[in-house]
Amino acid sequence: MQSSFGKIFQSRLGIAELDIEPFVEDEGTGELRYVQMAVTTYNTSLPAAERYMKGKVQVTLVWNSRNENSPSSDKLNELANFLWKNGGPKSKLHLLHSVWVNFQTSTNNIIFGNRWRHLLGERDFWEHVGGIDVSLAPSSFGQANTRAFDVLLRKLQKYVPHGASVADLYAGAGVIGLSLAATRKCRSVKCIEINRESKASFEKTIGRLPATVDSSITWHHADASREPFLWLVGSDVVVVDPPRKGLDVSLKDALQNISSMERKVFSSFESSNSVKEEKRPWVLRAKEDSVQVGRKPPPENIPQSVPQTLIYISCGWESFKEDCKSLLSSKAWYLDKAHGFNFFPGTQSIEILAVFKRGPQKKKPGKKKKKYL
Repeated sequence: MQSSFGKIFQSRLGIAELDIEPFVEDEGTGELRYVQMAVTTYNTSLPAAERYMKGKVQVTLVWNSRNENSPSSDKLNELANFLWKNGGPKSKLHLLHSVWVNFQTSTNNIIFGNRWRHLLGERDFWEHVGGIDVSLAPSSFGQANTRAFDVLLRKLQKYVPHGASVADLYAGAGVIGLSLAATRKCRSVKCIEINRESKASFEKTIGRLPATVDSSITWHHADASREPFLWLVGSDVVVVDPPRKGLDVSLKDALQNISSMERKVFSSFESSNSVKEEKRPWVLRAKEDSVQVGRKPPPENIPQSVPQTLIYISCGWESFKEDCKSLLSSKAWYLDKAHGFNFFPGTQSIEILAVFKRGPQKKKPGKKKKKYL
């Protein structure tokens, strides 16, 4: 399928034929900056091995203009219509799910701008991973190898106790947190994500959760590196899935000093049961721009738990090694389990699932050697 689509895009498209100018980064000129392609394998009626071959492609054209009213908008529409004519439902080979455009004029290396438009095809793009249906907008981060990601999620779920309270940091559209709510019957799940665009996908995914899910589920548009203690308190398990650079320094410091945070939490509860009015503006904004579903969260004037388990998903081996070293050197955590996953066969990239537990590692009692007379 992918080779066929490549032929459509490279051979039949003919950028020269449509007079599309590729973007020149050093000069800031040109029209087409990037093309993102995502394959949906949602058709669960097919055997898993056939879903990629019969999947449909969501195409995003990153266009070098501010909006759809730019002088080059005619070329953009020509390109979109050409793709749809040759890969849409009326073509000989139906490959396309939808065509989107993202407008980006920034001179930095950030791929996407803030302005999106749906041009052709279906709006909703679904996957089924971790036991739930997941909505993914073109602006949402999604794993390219959904089958390998599903295997990772199934393994991760085994390390979360039934009925636990979970904090999902760097949550994106909340795939990990929501899969735990559904499969581990979590008491509460809070998802923290800095990308506001992920909110819509989270809300759509919530709508397809099984009716049996009875958790307090929240999504917050917030930076987990700012006041990280705020998001850690009240959780039994914290899940982190940071970008390739690894954990933010402030969050890593908070995890290293988790023991002192625990003492402060219980000390403050014993000294006062009154609920203080929240005045910090970034906290108030995070609460205002949040989503709350399911049962209500516990009142703030009851004892709050502190994470006893840290689950770390990493796509960057070097940064993970540094973060792991920092966590272990603090003596606040020990590495209990670690697994590697090959998300990109043929490359040196490896995805890591690591499970840390609180406190120094307890020595397992060894078997006593039999004494022979």
